[in-house]
Amino acid sequence: MGLFNIHIIIFQEKFTYTAIQGGINIRKVIFILFSLFIVGSIFVFTNQLNAKENTRPSDKEIVNILEKLKEKTSKKYKIGTYKISLNEIKIEVVGSQEYYDSVKDEVKEFVENTIKSTPFEKYVVKVTKSEISKLVSKEVIEEHHLMQEISTTIEDALSKFYPKQMDQINLENTPTELNIGIKTLLSRKQKKSTMGKEMEKKIFLELDKLHSNKLIKERNIQITIYNKSGEKIN
Repeated sequence: MGLFNIHIIIFQEKFTYTAIQGGINIRKVIFILFSLFIVGSIFVFTNQLNAKENTRPSDKEIVNILEKLKEKTSKKYKIGTYKISLNEIKIEVVGSQEYYDSVKDEVKEFVENTIKSTPFEKYVVKVTKSEISKLVSKEVIEEHHLMQEISTTIEDALSKFYPKQMDQINLENTPTELNIGIKTLLSRKQKKSTMGKEMEKKIFLELDKLHSNKLIKERNIQITIYNKSGEKIN
């Protein structure tokens, strides 16, 4: 009979295996092997889950890709929001149905090309029409576009003439004034009479080119330049 004498006892349609010779209980062996199999399976499954979790983009990667998408698209298209959820990137286009239809495929293709060779490469890109136009008036939407044009013009000019010196641009529109605040990365040692005044002059020259911008024509423009410590330098 080989190494073991095995007695098979049939009881309630169940089989019990007992090894007599050598004092080995086959049931225990089977139980141990089965337990090891279960533990091993759990270990592999857990490792697979951990591997999937480890491939999830970090918060820094999410912020970086959102900033990159905004930087590349906001100047060319009327984008309302940028959203990243589980395996999906959603872009909302602001404007009429006609405008949305004319740019949606182009925006989608651009985003898909941008996320290639990144952790977001397999994310589904969805471009939808923003519902903001149903919630706000045409005047508010127009003002938003005018403000965006001004902000983009200032950003482009300062990035060209003062690379890596800009931190933030803030626009505050009132019925009579347009207040423009520029926060720079200039140190406290920077004198008020030099860089700050130069920046202010260049901004006014660039804004003069926006002949069709109603806010530029109708508002009294106030420009304030700050160093990185928040002190006025113009």
